Amino acid sequence: MGKSYRSKFNDHSQRGHKSDDNNTYVNLNEVFISEAQVQKLLDRDHGQIEEMRREFEDGRDMVRVVLRHRAGGGYNVEDGRHRVIAAKLAGLCFIEAMIVD
Repeated sequence: MGKSYRSKFNDHSQRGHKSDDNNTYVNLNEVFISEAQVQKLLDRDHGQIEEMRREFEDGRDMVRVVLRHRAGGGYNVEDGRHRVIAAKLAGLCFIEAMIVD
């Protein structure tokens, strides 16, 4: 599933976040992945993304994604494109994330 970024962080200052003591959740509507990139990954890695979708739907613990602020607002994905796509397909509104600059 890629790299594991399980360091502790907390950021209450950013719009679109829901935070508790150890986790930050980012609104998936603010995470940018181009339609071309989504289609490429679905074509190439459909089975992996479907497995992740089922894991999200079952409420399993997933490695948080790594996001970077976009100049125009929102976030680009540094690590976790498959997880972001799977979360969107599962109908989630928020995803656990680490924000890097």
